[in-house]
Amino acid sequence: MADIQTLLCYPRMPLYHAAQSWEMLRGQSLREIGAAIDLRTVHANYYPLARQRAGSAELLGLRGKILGIAEEFGFPSTVSSKVLVEFDRSVGPELHAQMTIMPADASSIDVWNFINTAVVPDVVLWRYGRFHTQTKKWNISEDRLFDMTRTTIGRLWWRVHLLGAELARRLGEDEVVNLLEKPRIGGYPPLSRAMGARLLTLASESNTGRRMELFRDATKRLLRKMAVQSVFVMTPEQIDEFVTLLFLESAAALDIPVVEAPHGNARAGTDSCY
Repeated sequence: MADIQTLLCYPRMPLYHAAQSWEMLRGQSLREIGAAIDLRTVHANYYPLARQRAGSAELLGLRGKILGIAEEFGFPSTVSSKVLVEFDRSVGPELHAQMTIMPADASSIDVWNFINTAVVPDVVLWRYGRFHTQTKKWNISEDRLFDMTRTTIGRLWWRVHLLGAELARRLGEDEVVNLLEKPRIGGYPPLSRAMGARLLTLASESNTGRRMELFRDATKRLLRKMAVQSVFVMTPEQIDEFVTLLFLESAAALDIPVVEAPHGNARAGTDSCY
């Protein structure tokens, strides 16, 4: 847990400027993009009242960390989607630890526009881009660049911040998306962590199809019950009990066997966040 005095604010890039930059980046090779990046002198906008600001040293360190992990997973070569998912799982905790960003600052898409566009655009294209050989341009979905819930780098930071490093590593990609793309659940760490931890302790990992079926059903039940019950006034123990009952109800309705973990393991991965 980082001390509030050490948390940093990062540069911001408005959507208009980011979109302009990507129009140029799409026509360059990964090598050309990487060679043109210069973070030694930062000319960028910050939150006006920011006291502790991430400067060139922090940005260079961040690029070095992300690029180093990407290279371990085959960057800049084309790799399988499975390898790319493993890259996400590996880089997320390192990214979260390296940035020490204020959560309020991380809530701004302009921050992630800057990280995606100015710090690691080559890694972003390697992760989600597809190079069109006829047009000589990169195709990449705009939500991986500009959407708060799906932006390439930002979603990995938020995944670890909301779930904790252990849960973010152990949960499947579809399970994480099912949690965090529902703001009423994913936006409240005690609840999202309880849901993820309970899935891991009750459901068998050998049958991923039925495990996801159980997770979806429990999530639907949770959203229905949240209309008449507030989890925000519950203690962590009450949330854990509430979530456990949801999963047991879902398992019984779907005829899915569940395996109870030893007492004390139910809240694995629910470490605190700042």
